[in-house]
Amino acid sequence: MALREPAASVVRSVDGDRAVALLESVYEHDLPPEIQELVAEYGRLDGDRSTFLWKWIHHLAPKNVMPFVDESDRDTVAINNTMLVIFVTLLDDLIEKRRDYETFDAITGLVRLKGWSDGTALGHGPGRTDGGASDGTAIDEPYAAFAVRVWDTLLDRLERSPEFDRYAPLFRFDVSQIVTSIEYSVLVIEHPELASLEDLERYESHNMGMHSFLDIDLMYAPASQQEDLPVLRDAVEIAQEMARIGNWLSTWEREVREGDVSSGVVVSALERGIVDVGDLPDPEDPDPAAADRVISRINDHDVESALLSTWNDKYRRLVALDREADTVDLGPFIDGTEEVLRYYLASRWFT
Repeated sequence: MALREPAASVVRSVDGDRAVALLESVYEHDLPPEIQELVAEYGRLDGDRSTFLWKWIHHLAPKNVMPFVDESDRDTVAINNTMLVIFVTLLDDLIEKRRDYETFDAITGLVRLKGWSDGTALGHGPGRTDGGASDGTAIDEPYAAFAVRVWDTLLDRLERSPEFDRYAPLFRFDVSQIVTSIEYSVLVIEHPELASLEDLERYESHNMGMHSFLDIDLMYAPASQQEDLPVLRDAVEIAQEMARIGNWLSTWEREVREGDVSSGVVVSALERGIVDVGDLPDPEDPDPAAADRVISRINDHDVESALLSTWNDKYRRLVALDREADTVDLGPFIDGTEEVLRYYLASRWFT
């Protein structure tokens, strides 16, 4: 399948030396002290992710910041966005790598209970000293405590933003959608026969967190963006789906070998009959040979090009939305979607 612009240009731009240069820019990126401290603590938990990922996230964070955020606040917003990604990654890994549902449920109480931070959800309420959840099941106490620290640190920072009170309820809702997206990923991993590409877009794309990033931007907006909120959320919805496609393309082969078949690449292949559910590796004990067969068959049918074509269609929707918007300049944000895809394609196996 012949790729159209701009995806074709992005793909060409990561050939050879350009991909190496992009990766070097990530390796050489310096994390701010606030993130370094959390990354160091994460390392002491024997976390599954390398420092490269956190550098990648923070390096690209400015690409997702809306143009209306004042220059003086952009570094703060980038740090906040990175903290949110750390928190979400902790949840992701509990489910997809550790299969620790008890600790996941305990931590997500921080988002889903009425209070911004409710210690009883983590077994820290009055009279509980055993590190168990409120229903008596055991949780990973050090892991949960670190997640609480990341969440509370983020909230402390957000509460100092000028428009926190206005947008905090929306932020809360959007982070809850991220939690739901992780739960949908679990459903796909355990029951791939129930998955559809349409549902992945509807639910699982929220794992990118871009609605929550927008909420953080709005908290720091120098002037009210209330009238522009519908356009901004439409733009972010499209860009979030584009970013998810980039993420799928970057990580799907590694994930298949880990038994994670929730990528849109695999689900698309299932829908098209390229592979069958019975061909997929067991998520509990993935067989390398089975994974290799699935990967080879998918690559033989150019599934990636089809998804890049979808990315192009969404890009054109975003450009059209920008033309229709009278009061919002989405141009820099749209440019950022190309750069994000470029880094995803250059970072295969690293993210």
